[in-house]
Amino acid sequence: MSMTEIRAAAQRLADAHRESISRAKLLETELNQAITPIYALHRAGLDAAAEEEAAAHADLKALVDGAPQLFKKPRSIAQDGVKCGYRKAEDALDWDSDDQVITRIRAFPELADMAAVLIRTEESLNVSALQELDAKFRRKIGVRLIEGIDQSFISFSDSDVEKMVKAILADAAKRQGEDEPVKKKGKAKIKEAA
Repeated sequence: MSMTEIRAAAQRLADAHRESISRAKLLETELNQAITPIYALHRAGLDAAAEEEAAAHADLKALVDGAPQLFKKPRSIAQDGVKCGYRKAEDALDWDSDDQVITRIRAFPELADMAAVLIRTEESLNVSALQELDAKFRRKIGVRLIEGIDQSFISFSDSDVEKMVKAILADAAKRQGEDEPVKKKGKAKIKEAA
């Protein structure tokens, strides 16, 4: 074995890699060329369908939001794959200042052993550990439990094709500027233990 053989093997690998990249780029180019006319053919219809779906969603949401009394039992309905009704939002913990809560945790001898779990090393709060505290200690250290309230919802039971359609419609809606910003509802959401 010699350095010449190693260099020749390295060159062979470089050539093979270059060929792989070249073929992959060619494949990508040809796929884009094949897809572009098909996508252009359906784009107007997709945009119209996305607009109609957004209007239908808004109308259904207004109806569900306006009639919570109809969703006592059962809490939701399903109609041709569309689910709507009410469900409880996740509970959340809230506090005014991380520093204040950290100071209060350290002030309670009963919590001294748990301080390392409740407080992260970079001096932020561990929400999962705070959730496990008794309510009296959470109150003493200034952490409030904000119980989730009933919120209306609309969802679909998605098949693989419907997931693809949802992605396409989301793209069409994004082009129309219909995406709404997500609103943060609290400092930390609590996941229910199974």
